[in-house]
Amino acid sequence: MSEKIQETQQRLKDLGYFASEDLAKLVLLFEASGKRDKKSIPTLLLQGKSGAGKTFLAETFSQMIGADEKFVQCFPRMGTENFQYDVNIEGVMKQDADSSIKAGILLQALQQSQEGPVVLVIDELDKARPEVDSFLLDFLENGRLTTGTDTYERGKFPIYTFITSNDKREIDEALINRSKRVEVPRPEKELFLEILGLPENHYLGYIYDKCPNFSIRQARQYIEDLEILGTEIDEDALSQYINLGELDVMSLADLQHLGELESEGLEVDLPDLEICQINLSRINSDVVPVWIDLLQNSGEKFEFESKEEDGYYGRNENIYVNIRNTHQLEMIRNYGLFDVSYSGWFAHELSNDDMESGNIIWAGNKSKRDGTRFGIKIDGDRMYRIAMNRGSTFVYLDSSSDNTLEHFLGQEVDEIEQEYETDSEYGDDGRDYDD
Repeated sequence: MSEKIQETQQRLKDLGYFASEDLAKLVLLFEASGKRDKKSIPTLLLQGKSGAGKTFLAETFSQMIGADEKFVQCFPRMGTENFQYDVNIEGVMKQDADSSIKAGILLQALQQSQEGPVVLVIDELDKARPEVDSFLLDFLENGRLTTGTDTYERGKFPIYTFITSNDKREIDEALINRSKRVEVPRPEKELFLEILGLPENHYLGYIYDKCPNFSIRQARQYIEDLEILGTEIDEDALSQYINLGELDVMSLADLQHLGELESEGLEVDLPDLEICQINLSRINSDVVPVWIDLLQNSGEKFEFESKEEDGYYGRNENIYVNIRNTHQLEMIRNYGLFDVSYSGWFAHELSNDDMESGNIIWAGNKSKRDGTRFGIKIDGDRMYRIAMNRGSTFVYLDSSSDNTLEHFLGQEVDEIEQEYETDSEYGDDGRDYDD
């Protein structure tokens, strides 16, 4: 990059506009063209999606060169007369016919160029009538405006003209040929976040990827909303600018947590790995001995724990079974315990493909107590909390959420085989299972 281009890029950045090298080069050439001794008016035709920063570029350029800015917002079916004359509200209010009309935006620009440089912004020209294009052509080619019998010409200072278009209609080819046509693209994600002053792992970066029409302008408005609300995340506020259904995530909090995990040295609250316990007595206390016998003879090392707890009818002895890993949980589910709730950390051996896929993001710190490391495993539109301790990996599953065993293993509930018969000795409550 040449020193002049780099300088122009920095001048724009200092005023809040982050331009690419190519765009900075065009701005440099555009500024230089206005300093040539010509009557014609240098023009940039900025095209791109709404919110890409076209008007902001024109406003920033005006500040950069210290020019007086003249702005006109085009509207549907706007005609040439709107560029020649304007309504003087004060004269209308006084019902003074002679002062009810004042100079239009083009004449204002020509008059101002007698005193200093001017930046003329014609915003969304594609909304105006097509004949406006040819009307503007003479103004840009010759730096003049004819109104009836009077002709006005450009002064000794340049008029830099920006015309923006959102492609609502085709701009006249002659006007396009007269202008330097510039496509203002949506900035890359890294630049998008830098413009907003956000860290590279911010959840708005994910929204940028998922919502191609989410613009800088909308992002700024959303950030301003958050400042008023005094929060970092608000789904209701964001829903004003995008369709949240496009995000494919459970909540914005998941996105924020995911972004934080990517930060090096992140300090997170590291909990103990809570073991899942299922209360067998709550299912049916009469058949607890059957369940214990069944699980003890399953080949798995199930652990049982007796607890005296307060119940509706006083103190009761409840028998719990500890579920240590996903295999044990799956076995119990296959045995028919579908109605019990569960939550906790389950040992689960993650495959090498999982570990190397990039779908796992670890927090930057470890528990000082036992060296446990925490992270997130991304699986489609779901996220699972995972942990690693002494070479073993664990996953947190919760039957009250979407993070169930079936979802984690890629199964559906009705796909799990149920091979059992009801034992008449125990009625509908007891079951005899085939090994």
